[in-house]
Amino acid sequence: MAIQILLLLMLTWMSFYDIRFHLIRNIDLFVIFLLLIPNLGNWLFGCLNLSFYLLLNMVAKGVIGAGDIKLSFLLALQLGSVTALVNSLSFTWILGGLYALISRSPAIAFAPFMICGTYLARIL
Repeated sequence: MAIQILLLLMLTWMSFYDIRFHLIRNIDLFVIFLLLIPNLGNWLFGCLNLSFYLLLNMVAKGVIGAGDIKLSFLLALQLGSVTALVNSLSFTWILGGLYALISRSPAIAFAPFMICGTYLARIL
């Protein structure tokens, strides 16, 4: 339980940092990785999510940042099924897309939407 609270605090910090600076620091990703070591059994979901974001980055260059790609692997470690992974991706892109349409900003911090999408998939 304590690890989950620390993880949520760290992901919240990362969201605010990404909103302010449009940057996901490697040290933050490393701390999250350390907190997720017990979940490494879900590495396949992490690899699937990572592959999706890598493919997206190759097709639409510069649309998604390197920090978001690395974060995608870590967030998927919390998911335990393909259904949860698909739900996470769906929630992420719906939330991010709605925000992009409403804000009409040329660039958005995507980490908060990835984190919210993952937690919505875990809850539902």
